[in-house]
Amino acid sequence: MKNKNSFFAIITNIIIILPIVIFITNSTINSVDAANDCEVSIDSSWNVEEAVTMHNVDSGSNMPIFDESFGFSESKAPLKQDFAYEVVIENGGATAISMKLMAGYKYNFCITFSPTIDSNSTIAKGDVYLMTKSNWDSYKTEYNSREWEDMAQYIEEIPVEWRDMFTWVPFRDVHAYEGEKYKQFSVGIDSTGSSWTSIFGDESANDYYLVLDGWDNSRPNDFGSIGDDMNAEILVEVEKRLSIPPFTAYLLIGSLPISCIVIPIILHIAYKNGAKKDNKDSIPEQIPFLE
Repeated sequence: MKNKNSFFAIITNIIIILPIVIFITNSTINSVDAANDCEVSIDSSWNVEEAVTMHNVDSGSNMPIFDESFGFSESKAPLKQDFAYEVVIENGGATAISMKLMAGYKYNFCITFSPTIDSNSTIAKGDVYLMTKSNWDSYKTEYNSREWEDMAQYIEEIPVEWRDMFTWVPFRDVHAYEGEKYKQFSVGIDSTGSSWTSIFGDESANDYYLVLDGWDNSRPNDFGSIGDDMNAEILVEVEKRLSIPPFTAYLLIGSLPISCIVIPIILHIAYKNGAKKDNKDSIPEQIPFLE
């Protein structure tokens, strides 16, 4: 019985402690990597266009694939290799590149804005957003209606937790970097989409858009237009990462309430069996008869 209790205690500690150790280790590695510049190893043997598509917000088209307005697109391969890309952000517009990001990989983005050759401005700053496809669609809708009304005033009055129902939001509500000349950030995808995605076959579930913004959008802290075109160099470093299996979250959450039920039962059984064993080993004593 003692060996069984020791074995159960070891397994319980491993279930509770191991996910925490993996999470801390993974977070530490990500923090260290994010502090360094992108070290992109360019492989000329693969075509970047197989995994990356460029979009212009005001044309509604994908380049060089086809017109997006028809509602279908060429399936892209998952992004698993480093690449470098250069785009032009038109004055008062926005340019984006779409990629299929996959679980089990960490993506390190480095974006540098610079004036074009013919630019009269020495300022080259813009906004960087990472968003899902549904938010990209909302972003384009807002751009097309930018001259009708001041959306920023209405968005500011909506509580943060409800804004995604009325306008676009960056991925995880944090990947928005505004008024930047150079920006580096990292992201890791936790899953390959919801169960509804696999049922209905939506291949766009893992499509993410890196948007380089050069106009005055509805966000209150965006940089706005500089009055001229800009160039942007995009470096993306891709590497496999140490990820925690999804089931460990259920084990971690359920371990505490389960332990509150199981551990007292085990202790009760252990003490009960220990008392029975002591009774078998001891010699019964005669109680003296008192008159």
